[in-house]
Amino acid sequence: MTKFANATHVNQDLSLDVGKERTTTALVTTATAYKKGDLLALSDANVLTHATDEKTWDVICTRDISAAEATAMAAASVEVPVYYAGKFNVAAVSISGTKLATNKYAAARAKATKNRIELAKV
Repeated sequence: MTKFANATHVNQDLSLDVGKERTTTALVTTATAYKKGDLLALSDANVLTHATDEKTWDVICTRDISAAEATAMAAASVEVPVYYAGKFNVAAVSISGTKLATNKYAAARAKATKNRIELAKV
């Protein structure tokens, strides 16, 4: 048995159970960059915008998209996949590319439960 003194492992993987992931597609906003793990709001027109805070999101971004890519995709009405269900690592989600502060985890997890998504602490 190998022992590691004072070793800490922090899991930064977004998905914690690939088998539970569920995706759908939506349109992106022109000139807006997205990062994998971003918490996103979904409009009635099926258009994604960045959540304003940890309490105002609906889905999770599945991949990085540059502002230039988003502009081209929006112009061509190309939809991108987003997670609407699954088990994800709360430490790996973000708002506009910035990881959530630990004091925001509880609110994000509560909203996740209402969205039928699990944001777990690992």
